[in-house]
Amino acid sequence: MALFRESKLNKKIGIIGDVHAEDVLLSLAIDWFEKQGVDIVICTGDIADGLGDINAACDLLADHGVLTVSGNHDRWLLTDKKRHVKNAHRRSAVRDSSLQFLDALPKMLSVSTPCGELLLCHGVLGDDLAKVWPGTATTDVEQSLSLDQLLSNSSTAPRFMVNGHMHFRTLIDFENCQLINAGTLKGLYSGVSILDIDEQMVSGFDFTSDKVISQGQYHSVAGSDGRKVWRNTQAFNSRWTPVTLHRSP
Repeated sequence: MALFRESKLNKKIGIIGDVHAEDVLLSLAIDWFEKQGVDIVICTGDIADGLGDINAACDLLADHGVLTVSGNHDRWLLTDKKRHVKNAHRRSAVRDSSLQFLDALPKMLSVSTPCGELLLCHGVLGDDLAKVWPGTATTDVEQSLSLDQLLSNSSTAPRFMVNGHMHFRTLIDFENCQLINAGTLKGLYSGVSILDIDEQMVSGFDFTSDKVISQGQYHSVAGSDGRKVWRNTQAFNSRWTPVTLHRSP
């Protein structure tokens, strides 16, 4: 059994988005990451509320040492709120050890890499419901003053930020940071990503209909590679072509 351990040599990082109790795909992803030789695996949370086995999902994350943060669905489950959402879990039906695992999850985690800090969260920093999105002709801008404040100081801004919540694997380039949205294990854009520091590349991998992992999209993180670079989220202007980490459905 793979046990991923954090170190200062986190050169190859496996990225798992919102789980939503997809224990079968989570198990496949963890096994596949081991075969890819990743140093560490991180997860953006939202373990709760889905069609799979939430207890098995919690066990997999804990047993394999996956660095995981709490999502809004985990918070809602623990506080018995929003139980009208689709495929919601009832607290009474979740094993005590799983509830303890979820309750212990932090909102944010800092991960060391050879080129600087990677900040892991679910939404935006400590707000598990916040989103960041530059906007397109058909979608609205999502801004964050708290993220802008963090990005305003190049000496404190993380080199990478990985979040979830939006269920859409994408890369957003800022002057001092690159934001990688991890997406989700469920639904149309189901898949995972790998951040390879040595190769200076972030690569997306899709789950096919028969639960096989295949190459999605990949992008350089050595620079913007011609992509739009934003000063901060206040500069978002709805004129952006999403930089995806998945194939078109």
